[in-house]
Amino acid sequence: MSKTFSYRRKEVVQGKPSAGEFKARWPAVFHVDEATSDVNIKREAILKALCIHLGEDDGHLIREYMDIEGGDFIRHLQKSTMGIYVISKEGGEPGHYDDVGIFVEGLILLDNIGSVARACAIMLGVIYTLNLSYPKELRYYYEFIQKVLLKMDGERLSPKVLGLKNKVTLSV
Repeated sequence: MSKTFSYRRKEVVQGKPSAGEFKARWPAVFHVDEATSDVNIKREAILKALCIHLGEDDGHLIREYMDIEGGDFIRHLQKSTMGIYVISKEGGEPGHYDDVGIFVEGLILLDNIGSVARACAIMLGVIYTLNLSYPKELRYYYEFIQKVLLKMDGERLSPKVLGLKNKVTLSV
């Protein structure tokens, strides 16, 4: 897409096609899944990179499974306190999942969420609603989200999160 975008944009600006012509020529643009799949992949990459940059394992945030059998999947979730699970088919396209959901204490609370980014946002709401503590494996990740991005109780930051906040602030 990045290689053809400027050419297509030039075509749209110079040719000024009507909405009907535009839709007939590029129908994928008008499918929400197609239009947002690249964005969702980038959002997921950013969320994982945030974990990694803060020295935390992104596998604690997002548990990825391929064509999982029901019993094995549930047993594996029961070993973890909370997180986001993603089920995809082997050989499937990146960012296109069969299911994205949230589990807490081995129980699936929400499924078919649609994207990892949306699941991360909803996970914050689940933690708040159930009055849960952040998982210690993702302490800095959630601290950064809460105190820096959401600006809630942001006066006192751990040195790791403060360092990242300063780097982000300087580059903006």
